[in-house]
Formats: sequence, structure tokens, C-alpha cells
Amino acid sequence: MRVEIFIKLYDTYTVNDKQLALNKLETLPETASLHDIREELEVLDAIKSGQQAAREGRVQPQEDVEKLFASWNSK
Repeated sequence: MRVEIFIKLYDTYTVNDKQLALNKLETLPETASLHDIREELEVLDAIKSGQQAAREGRVQPQEDVEKLFASWNSK
């Protein structure tokens, strides 16, 4: 759910990091703690990093990832 909302609300290709952070802060409740804010910004950064990796072709095929996950469960 969090990723879907991110994709719908943020155009990471044309918006700079500061604007992304400000946009994210606007969606948080007034009672959000600094810990909550830090966690949300870390998620935002991880998503941006993943999008950059995908643009650069640094991705794994779905089948390979599924095999990797399956190997973790079989140990």
C-alpha cells in the first residue's frame, strides 16, 4: 500500500529530494514524532534508490528472486 501511494503521489523523475521530503511531511499527521518522520523519509529514500537501480538495469528477474526466497524457507 505504501509503495502504491508513493507512486501515485510522487513524480521522482522531475521533483528534487527536498520537494519529495516536503510533500511527504505534508501527508503526516500533526502528531508525528521525529522517529515517525525519520522512518518515512528512510522509506522514501529506499524507494528512490530502487527506482534508480531499475532505471540503470540493476534488477533481478522475478524468477530469480522467487528462487532466492524459496531457498531461505528450505533451510
